[in-house]
Amino acid sequence: MTDSHPVRGGTQRNASTIELFFDLVYVFAITQVVGFIHGDPSVYPLASGAFLLFLLWWTWSIYAWTTNWTGTESTSIRLFLLTAMGVTLLMALAVPDAFGDGSRWFAVTYFIVRVLAAGFYWVASKDFPEQRAAFFTFFPMSFVAAFLVLVGGFLAAPWLAVLWIGGAALDVVSVVFAGKGTWAVDAKHFAERNGLFVIIALGESIVGIGLAARSEALDPVLIPTVGIAFIVAAALWWSYFDRSAPHAESYFLSTEGQERGRFARDAYSVMHYPLVVGIVFFAVSAEDVVAHPTEVFAHTSRLAMSLGVALVLVSLVVIVFRSTRHVAVARLVAAFAVMLLGWLGGSLTAGAFTTVVAAILLITLASEHLVPWTSGRRSERGTLQPRA
Repeated sequence: MTDSHPVRGGTQRNASTIELFFDLVYVFAITQVVGFIHGDPSVYPLASGAFLLFLLWWTWSIYAWTTNWTGTESTSIRLFLLTAMGVTLLMALAVPDAFGDGSRWFAVTYFIVRVLAAGFYWVASKDFPEQRAAFFTFFPMSFVAAFLVLVGGFLAAPWLAVLWIGGAALDVVSVVFAGKGTWAVDAKHFAERNGLFVIIALGESIVGIGLAARSEALDPVLIPTVGIAFIVAAALWWSYFDRSAPHAESYFLSTEGQERGRFARDAYSVMHYPLVVGIVFFAVSAEDVVAHPTEVFAHTSRLAMSLGVALVLVSLVVIVFRSTRHVAVARLVAAFAVMLLGWLGGSLTAGAFTTVVAAILLITLASEHLVPWTSGRRSERGTLQPRA
């Protein structure tokens, strides 16, 4: 344990190299989910992919909370993280067949990853009664949720789906009870860690665009198509990092006590999940856009792009409102417009559809710079104030 511990030292630290290394396994895991969605023969490939992303996101989020509390400088913590990383890599390998023959392998590794995080948090908090009490608001239901996924992995359909969905639902309920505890959170570190995961998801869209373009000849059609797909990815980055993330972090740093833990839960652990899903959905669609720009946009890819972009925008609206009580109306309008396009744009080519989405995002971002955001949380000196 080190002085960077948020309770003992109270200092604000940056993400460590071991945490960045740990995140690399989730780069591979997200790539596996994108491949799963492309190859899923079911009627609902996006729903199945979103569910797998929930399980993966939940494991990553638990470790983000754990290392935020413990720091990462000691040898024992680094060995613990490397062990968890190795098991997570094995879990990611099972993603393509998680609902088939690989369900047992996925469930076992998922359970081990969850137990490792919980066990380490328990040990780290032995000298901190308030943190152990906060841990107990969350752990019992969280353990049962992970156990349901473990058992479900050994069962055939439909019981596998029933237990896995039940476990996910119980996880969501557990975070509601977690709000009763007073969690020690290093706000700067926690915000940075979540922002880095957003970068991981955005990176998948760049990789998807590049891989699809690599197999095609550079011609007057491919070059602008790659450019338009990149503009959408860049607009999603801008939507998060230009205003949303700074507003959230500013308010986060101003909080204390229970509100700090609740904000970490609400704005980051909960609302970053649909945000990441939306970015990954766009990554799924971007590959199809670059590979077939002049063909009518395939139904699944069209839905992935419209739903994905809308999820990103709506998630950011909620995060901004939780931070500032400002309603980003332009983003709500843009989300509605993109979903309407997905519904009515079935005859558009992939390139034309993406061009319209890019235009909607650029107009939205431009309008936000013309009309400054206001905040119901700001004091006369301009500092963000905690919710009463």
